[in-house]
Amino acid sequence: MDGYSRDFNEALLKEMGCPVCMQYMVSPIILCINGHNICGKCKNRVTCCPTCRAKFSEIRNLALEHIAEHHAACLYGKTKCPFTINKTCKTAWSGFKSDLKEHAKAAHPGRFFESPSFGAVYVDGIVSLLSYFGEFFVAYQRIRRGKLYCAVQLIGTSSEASKYKCEFTLRAPNGIEQISKTFFVRSYSEDFEKIFKSGKCFCLDEAVVRYFLVENNIRFTMTLSTVQ
Repeated sequence: MDGYSRDFNEALLKEMGCPVCMQYMVSPIILCINGHNICGKCKNRVTCCPTCRAKFSEIRNLALEHIAEHHAACLYGKTKCPFTINKTCKTAWSGFKSDLKEHAKAAHPGRFFESPSFGAVYVDGIVSLLSYFGEFFVAYQRIRRGKLYCAVQLIGTSSEASKYKCEFTLRAPNGIEQISKTFFVRSYSEDFEKIFKSGKCFCLDEAVVRYFLVENNIRFTMTLSTVQ
């Protein structure tokens, strides 16, 4: 039975892989007219189904979306290293969520934190991983089109993510001036690009951010807390 379960899980994980980006698919998952899947962010990158060359339908694979959300939350399910987002994980690690901390400590000590508050640097595409509250949180930062974006996700479901919030604080060197904004933590099943476009994340004009810079250093912190 254990062998059967392992084979089933491996087959399911293979089915969840997007044929374009090769990542595990997250919502929305779109079907072509022949029933093949593709992740929502990749659908706009191609003109037809990469598997059979058929047209895309407007139908979402809700069953697979629910499985993908459960997969993101399951302690015993496999997950990819969050640092593959910015391609800084040299081994492209993939393993059980329960082993993620050990991997992060060894491979990404500079951007792995075990406290509710951690600092960010003024670098485009930086990823941070936080282990706290018995959970894993991923912060992703982008600088594009004259704006600084930053969002935090829980490696878990939407309902679990809604239990947490993150305060983003940008402080001036004088210790007096600061900008602080608070947003809900998002689920790992969401795409970062869509979060950035939705406005449900920290976003400031780059010109404002540069006002707080001192020799290209920035006092930018993110503090996680539970929603009361």
